[in-house]
Amino acid sequence: MAKLSANEAFDLAGEILADLELERLPLSSCTMKTARLARLLGDDDHFLIFKYELAGYPSTPDGVQPEIWRLCLKALRVRAEKKIDKEDSATEKVVERADLRSITSIEENASTLKLRLSYFQPQPISISSANPHQFISTPIRNITLEAQIAANYRDEMAKLASRRAFIYDYVLSRLFELRVSSTAEDIFEGYRKRVDSHLGDLIPDELRRLESIRDNLGSDNPEDWANAGHSCRRLLQVVADALYPPSDKPVKSAGGREVKVGADNYINRLVMFCEAKAASGVSSKVISADLKFIGERLDAVFSAAQKGSHAEIDISEAQRFVIHTYLVVGDILELNAESSAPEGELDAAAEMSPDELTSVAPLASTDKSE
Repeated sequence: MAKLSANEAFDLAGEILADLELERLPLSSCTMKTARLARLLGDDDHFLIFKYELAGYPSTPDGVQPEIWRLCLKALRVRAEKKIDKEDSATEKVVERADLRSITSIEENASTLKLRLSYFQPQPISISSANPHQFISTPIRNITLEAQIAANYRDEMAKLASRRAFIYDYVLSRLFELRVSSTAEDIFEGYRKRVDSHLGDLIPDELRRLESIRDNLGSDNPEDWANAGHSCRRLLQVVADALYPPSDKPVKSAGGREVKVGADNYINRLVMFCEAKAASGVSSKVISADLKFIGERLDAVFSAAQKGSHAEIDISEAQRFVIHTYLVVGDILELNAESSAPEGELDAAAEMSPDELTSVAPLASTDKSE
């Protein structure tokens, strides 16, 4: 299985921080790796910023385009300067300027200035003349030029330090975010393996529905997002049919209330299954509450679509439908597997890692109406 994107990004962020802190690579190389980090995270703005940090920010004869200027502001490339008004020398105005040069260009210029500055260092020389009446002095240092080169070198090093701090702050903040998300991915990955195994045993012919849900979520069409909700509803119906077949006769719940368990009452049937199989009353109530919440919302979307009205659902809500449905189905299937396994097998399973867990054949459902 391919490495999870959050884990890959987390490892890359840690590697970049080490490169910066230990100065293992030039700043331009660290910038290239940071651009990859932004790409893995889907951070389009910062991906463009680090791309321009390497190649230089584009400009036109008329100046910098508004979009490029926005990125310069975000990259902390813009500085304010005081400028004397040509018409009124006593008046000063503040103007904003952006340094559009690439990090590579700044690095090379700093190296050149450092080399030029080394030529001004005092050298051990011996000067003599065959004429005893001739006085020879050492070459005079150009103090003005030396001071100018030293000032330019300090400016370039300050700009590199600013670029290094900007990259470091970005990578560090992403690392803190990824520390949480990568842990969540690890947990969900182990959970997903168990759920997929149970689904493969219980409803192997319906697994293609999961692919349909993924394709719909990847679309830009709101109708496809609604279809993802319909697929979630259908998945719950299929699981209910397999675990608690429908019946025309109502049954009594644990509280003594009559509950309809017909073909359309798939949420009721799943709730009744949980009540019958749950070892803990708290566990049953939690699963039932989740079922009722997601079921009512999915039914509302389905009913709106059946009537031809617009289904009010955005991509964020569709994603929540899928996550909630998957977790609820996973809880139900885990409950089914636990209730189906002999006590000895449950003890052995508790000692296994998620990768070693194998699904157990589901318990045959019982129609309480008979």
